[in-house]
Amino acid sequence: MQAEKTPFGFMLVLEPGDELVRSLTSLARQEDFDGATITGSGRVRELELGFYDPIAADYKRSCFHDHLELCSLTGTIPLLDGQPYPQLHGVFGRSDYSTIGGLIFEAICGDVVEVAIYTLVTPLVRKLESRA
Repeated sequence: MQAEKTPFGFMLVLEPGDELVRSLTSLARQEDFDGATITGSGRVRELELGFYDPIAADYKRSCFHDHLELCSLTGTIPLLDGQPYPQLHGVFGRSDYSTIGGLIFEAICGDVVEVAIYTLVTPLVRKLESRA
């Protein structure tokens, strides 16, 4: 993982094998920012997505072990119980040009993932149960 400070926050570049959610959490702790919005793209080789089922009040999770194009990454990094809590959604392209998407629980970088992190001036705080 490589991170560079920018006028808007940080530019994060993941290397093969880096995990997206853990990398963002680590950077937020290291740089001590209290909230951010993010956008990004790249390629992943392993992925766990969730889709919220309001009837069960829980996420249905699915794992994908394939090379996928990260077409769109968007989200926030608020604080939850005083700790960074990346809340990320993504759309991923398959080799047949179909897409899958949802809440990202885990994404392992394939060859590169680039994330622009826009840090906020005031804290962004979530008041909800942490995800399972």
